[in-house]
Amino acid sequence: MYNGLKVSVIIPAYNEEKGIFKTVKDFFQPCVDEVVVVDNNCTDRTPELARKAGARVVKQPLQGYGFAIRKGLEEAKGDVIIVTEADQTFLGKDVYKLLAYIEDADMVLGTRTCLQLVSKDANMGKFLHWGNIFIAKLLQLFYGNVRLTDVGCTMRAIRKEALKKIIKKFTVGGSHFSPEMIIEALKANLKVVEVPLNYRKRVGKGKITSSGKWRAFKVGLKMILLILRKKLV
Repeated sequence: MYNGLKVSVIIPAYNEEKGIFKTVKDFFQPCVDEVVVVDNNCTDRTPELARKAGARVVKQPLQGYGFAIRKGLEEAKGDVIIVTEADQTFLGKDVYKLLAYIEDADMVLGTRTCLQLVSKDANMGKFLHWGNIFIAKLLQLFYGNVRLTDVGCTMRAIRKEALKKIIKKFTVGGSHFSPEMIIEALKANLKVVEVPLNYRKRVGKGKITSSGKWRAFKVGLKMILLILRKKLV
C-alpha cells in the first residue's frame, strides 16, 4: 500500500520462464499489494514459476500483448495499477517513481529515452530510440496537452478510477496497444505525465524489438496508423 492506496502490478507473459520468477520477486516491493501475471498461452513453466514467486496468475486465451494487458487491467484489484514486463528489463524499485507522480496525475508513463538510465547492453539502439521519440511526438502533435518522448515504454501506472473512464474504449489486442492507452487517456482529458525509468537487457528471447528491425518497424507503422485512425474517429 502506498499512502493509503492499494497497488497492483500486472505482468503479461508468454513463455517467460527465464525471467518471470525474479521479476515477480523484484516487483513485490513493500508498497505493492499484489502481482498479477497474465498467462497468454504459455507452453513453458512461466505460470508455475510465477505462482511460486507469489503472483496471482490469470489466463488470457486471446493471443497478443494488448489482450494480455487488458485482461490484467480488468483483474487488478488495486487503486493504482502498474504495468510492467516479465523479462527483467524494468526495475521493481522504479514503481516508487511512478507512485510519486501518480499523486498529481491520472496516468504516469515511463520513458526510456533518458540514456543515462539505459544500460549499454539494453536493446535500445538508435533505430528504436529515435523511432519511439518520433511516434511519441506525432501523438503529442495530434492530441496535445502532454509531453511525450517514448510511446513504446510498457511500464506505466494508472489510477483505477481513471482506468474506468477509458477501458471500454480499448480495441487493440496486438503489440501496438501501448499508444492506444495513451490516446484514450488524452481524449478523456486525463492528466498524463512521463518519468524516466531504468532500462536493462532483457532475460529470455525477445518477442518484438529483439526480433529484428523489420518487425519493430511494422509495429511502429501500426502505431502510426492507429494514431491517425483514432484522430479521425
